[in-house]
Amino acid sequence: MASGVVTVGRRQYASGLYWENSPSGRISQAAKEAARQPGHQASFFAVRSGGKSGRVPQFALSQSVNEHKVGMPVLAGCLANQQPGSWAGAFRLREGTAVVVVRDDLIVPDGDQFFMDETEARDRLLQEMALGGLQRIYAPETWGVPGADTMPISLLINERTDIKLRSVAMSSRGLMAIGIGLLALLLLLGLGWYIQRQNELAEEEQQRSLQALERAKLEAQKMMPTFMQAPPKYPPPERKWENHPRPMEVFKACQASLSKIPAGVAGWQLVSMNCDASALSSHWSRTNGPASYPPQWVASESGSNADFTVSFPSIGARGAEELVGSEEVMRRYLQQNWPGSINRLPDDPPPPPPPGYQGEWNPPPPPWVKRSFTVSVPVLPWTFPSLFADLPGVIVDTIKFAATGAGGGSWTVEGVIYENRR
Repeated sequence: MASGVVTVGRRQYASGLYWENSPSGRISQAAKEAARQPGHQASFFAVRSGGKSGRVPQFALSQSVNEHKVGMPVLAGCLANQQPGSWAGAFRLREGTAVVVVRDDLIVPDGDQFFMDETEARDRLLQEMALGGLQRIYAPETWGVPGADTMPISLLINERTDIKLRSVAMSSRGLMAIGIGLLALLLLLGLGWYIQRQNELAEEEQQRSLQALERAKLEAQKMMPTFMQAPPKYPPPERKWENHPRPMEVFKACQASLSKIPAGVAGWQLVSMNCDASALSSHWSRTNGPASYPPQWVASESGSNADFTVSFPSIGARGAEELVGSEEVMRRYLQQNWPGSINRLPDDPPPPPPPGYQGEWNPPPPPWVKRSFTVSVPVLPWTFPSLFADLPGVIVDTIKFAATGAGGGSWTVEGVIYENRR
């Protein structure tokens, strides 16, 4: 395992950084303080801002001995911003193999690693897969990882460069700006001192009056009985599943779009297909002999892979829908005869306080919980509706098809189930 610089296309990225969640919203300040701690002494840092969904901010640290430079984009950070969710990927590059692990849209602390030995990289990816909870796996085709997507990293990162290395030390330009600012401040203080002195006594008296009034208010609140203090009115938690389409509507849209994917194209072999609520995408690999190139296809720079996407109209939200208990969810899951997994997920973030609110804000947990699920089947998913058709709270995120040769393959359905809290 090493750290250094990797090349994707014609662009260089920093790899092998150590990521931490920021303890406060001042991410850059937290990163600089961590960089100066004994045992770190980092020269560079990179930050990921928090997300609207409640994702906490992150920062990563790097040493100058790794050939990193100020302004160099960071591979793991750019990939995580481009590909959210929970996934792990191993990417074979010119300099070696990079392994990136993202869970719940956060880069795990040791989820940005670079290996010179490909065997070590493969072992690291399999170790993360064994923990479960991943929505997608990316790996080289020659590794033979079941269900893995072999899409090139150049298509995944899409030349994104928004996460870049910054210097822990302040630049000479920054020091000069601070010096000029201090000089200007001294001049302003000198010019305004006389006027300020004239008004100082009156302002101090006004402040004493305001402070006395504030103390009187606080004492009155302490003396007020508890039952007379109105508790805050917490807004109801967001019923997120009602904003998503019903599972069978997603299945029908994917089924209709499947007819637009060719059964075979000269010189190409179907590798995988992914479908969600907006599009069906297929991934193809080059075979021997002359190859056709349909106009809607997008081929990789090497010509060894290609992608074809079929978009379909937006599917409407399901609307009001009441949840069932965990017993019914588990009964449905156990009755289906296909391999898979179902795991408890953290609760959705609580609603934020209104603007300008002062006081304790501790909303109660929502009356529901959620679990992730994965079901693998050898047939088309829309042919077995027993788990999804009329079960409330089911959100289908992706429907994946992995080809196994000779026209065969398997389907995997991944998503989330909301259920009433016990």
